[in-house]
Amino acid sequence: TTLAASSSSAALAERDGDGLKYELFITNGVSHGLELLCATCTQPGDEVWVERPTYFLAPNIFESHGLVVKSLPMVSDRSDIDNIDDGITNNDYIGRVNIDRLIQKVEEMNVPAPKMIYIIPSYHNPTGRSMSVEERRKLATFALRNRVMLVADEVYHLLDWEQNNDDDDNHDDDEQVNIAKKESEVTTSRRPAGIVHFNERICCDEASSVPTQSDDQSDTTTKSDGYSNETVGCCISVSSFTKIWAPGIRLGWIDAPSFIVERLENYGYIDSQMGVAPFMGAMMTRAIESGVLDDYLDKLKLEYAERYRLVYNLLKEGEPRRMKIRQNSHVRRQGGYFIWVEFPSHVNSDDFLSYSVEHFGVKFMAGGRCDPFPLSNGGGDNDNTGIAIRSCARLCFADLDRDDLIDAMTAFLEAFRSYMSSLSSQ
Repeated sequence: TTLAASSSSAALAERDGDGLKYELFITNGVSHGLELLCATCTQPGDEVWVERPTYFLAPNIFESHGLVVKSLPMVSDRSDIDNIDDGITNNDYIGRVNIDRLIQKVEEMNVPAPKMIYIIPSYHNPTGRSMSVEERRKLATFALRNRVMLVADEVYHLLDWEQNNDDDDNHDDDEQVNIAKKESEVTTSRRPAGIVHFNERICCDEASSVPTQSDDQSDTTTKSDGYSNETVGCCISVSSFTKIWAPGIRLGWIDAPSFIVERLENYGYIDSQMGVAPFMGAMMTRAIESGVLDDYLDKLKLEYAERYRLVYNLLKEGEPRRMKIRQNSHVRRQGGYFIWVEFPSHVNSDDFLSYSVEHFGVKFMAGGRCDPFPLSNGGGDNDNTGIAIRSCARLCFADLDRDDLIDAMTAFLEAFRSYMSSLSSQ
């Protein structure tokens, strides 16, 4: 059921940016981890709040369990983005959670908190954005204080690299970003710890102020780690070997407080079959303990860094004015699979995708595909976030080798120029 708290989990913990050792509950991947958490920790009618945009298949998992999927407050919800004076740049507002607004809604406006919040804090799918350490801490503190399960999909968390200075020179004229870089340069070159580790870091400060249930609900059991089954929110990490080893390795893990792990272990079919994927789990344990995974992951990250820079430079040189490229300007790390491109506001990426496939044979993921709340479902002209997402696209640089990426990007840029010409002639 678990990767023991030995050299296996210690190796992953070291990679995770934290020296703490944990037992990792084995799953068949991130989707399976989300499925298990929904089955064991939620009930139909509970709410789960997600980022917008988000991983396009995650809402289906939640809805399959009768959960009500709603959007987290997003910075892009605001109509006055250009007037925000907190270091937010024009290409860092789509996909950024408005944590202050979240706190205000729940703690001041008395909007009931959700049962679960689902986020992708590291190298987000689809935007590629990473939350700063401060954002993670604020969100984790909110979850613990308001009895919310904060579930972080960290499948790309270990798939990162130091940013090359050349990768961010498109922000040289942005004074706010350069100031933020100088202030954070010492601390942000290191990978942030996984979200689960914020439990212990915050609990010490928050434990005395966490509310408990009334006496008539005193049957709730308090665990030895200070958590109880019902009274306290918690941070949970879910991840997988599919991105850091091979797609065919359908093996992942859940890193969570002990009372969550106990629920998972006692879940009917898990108990019946005595865990998940024992053979593959043993193989990956050997790969971790022998150092094979480390060696392979280091090589994989070097290759992905080259592919990222290749695509980034082709975009920057090919369409420097009409495309904005999302960058993690507040951290000196890049990673994951994706580059998020923002087109001019009048471009509908769904239409452009159809045009690109029909005339140039090039596919990409239109931004609207990653929006659980599309404009057609009532957002309308007042839906600032939906309108912004609709003019964006997700480009994946992980699936093609470099020569194929050059061909694909050349065709993509040709398709964009042709499409923009067709719009001008209408």
